[in-house]
Amino acid sequence: MPGAGQRATVRSGFHRPVPHDAVSRVLIVDDSLVTRSIIQRIVESLPGFEVAASVASAGAALEFLRDASADIIILDIEMPDRNGLDALPDLLERSDQACILVLSSHCGDGAPASIRALALGASDTLPKPDRQFYSREFVAALHGRLQSLADGRRTRHDPTPVVLARPAASLCPLQCIAIGSSTGGIPAIHQLLTALDPRVDAPILITQHLPTEFMLHFVRHIDELGLRPTSMAVQGARLERGHIYCAPGDAHLGLERADGHVRIDLLPDWPATAYKPSVDPMMHAVARCFGASGAGVMLSGMGSDGLAGARALAEQGAPIYAQDIETSTVWGMPGSIARAGLASVILPPAGIARFIADCWLEDAA
Repeated sequence: MPGAGQRATVRSGFHRPVPHDAVSRVLIVDDSLVTRSIIQRIVESLPGFEVAASVASAGAALEFLRDASADIIILDIEMPDRNGLDALPDLLERSDQACILVLSSHCGDGAPASIRALALGASDTLPKPDRQFYSREFVAALHGRLQSLADGRRTRHDPTPVVLARPAASLCPLQCIAIGSSTGGIPAIHQLLTALDPRVDAPILITQHLPTEFMLHFVRHIDELGLRPTSMAVQGARLERGHIYCAPGDAHLGLERADGHVRIDLLPDWPATAYKPSVDPMMHAVARCFGASGAGVMLSGMGSDGLAGARALAEQGAPIYAQDIETSTVWGMPGSIARAGLASVILPPAGIARFIADCWLEDAA
């Protein structure tokens, strides 16, 4: 593995091109025949989508995927024999990382099942309407989710030119790590934190795109990994080494330095962003408060939120680490970093963790 100041060559991530007008194949998995029939009609009413199969159990879905393919899987949770969350990792593996949309009555606003589904690798969740009443709003929401997943999957399979990673400057003692992510980010965060050497004790900031009602469960999920004390970012809290701070859903995670200490400064607004919380203000804050002693990590997610903040951090001489295209659910946010030439390395999440430890522990020694 390259050392702290070496140039790393990035794999191209070249995949067979998927035409933008290609049809997305959808596998529906639900034990209710009525639900499957309704969802099939909704899927088929959306241009560019076709139902590959409609099956009543996770076992039948796995059997179908043995000889056939699907781009998107719509998955129920409560089913006989094997529930959807238990089968989710196997469905991901058997389908060669299809996008999974968990559609269940257990996935209401802020439901723990939604966070668990996302942590297991689901791309998105959507609550299933009660009593088979599928409103116009639900149909529009399902269409929107499917279109976003299809667009993200095409981005992941687009040919990507070989990029040479930005050489990291001579690293200062690591003082703060800022992690940004969106779609597909929760399992990536899990993988990175699990692989990160506990001797790397810089405070870790996380901005994950999630609705406000999901944030408490997200923080609890990270804390229950038992790796480092984890909490929701609170105005005025002092950053402590070895701790993780997650942006709340109703504010951006900023920082301020005063009296020799760095404290959290929650920001109600940030210009030119469609997200709250946004990755950009967090990265800008780390650049301002820590300079070259900070580090940025960009994991799976749609769009390019965090690009401007990462550029500000890189201008201070800090390293920026991006998730690779092969392991990203959507290579939008990390891809924007790579294409801008800002990435010091481009690796899977666990590889990023090992690279950080190798650089920091080598530098500290």
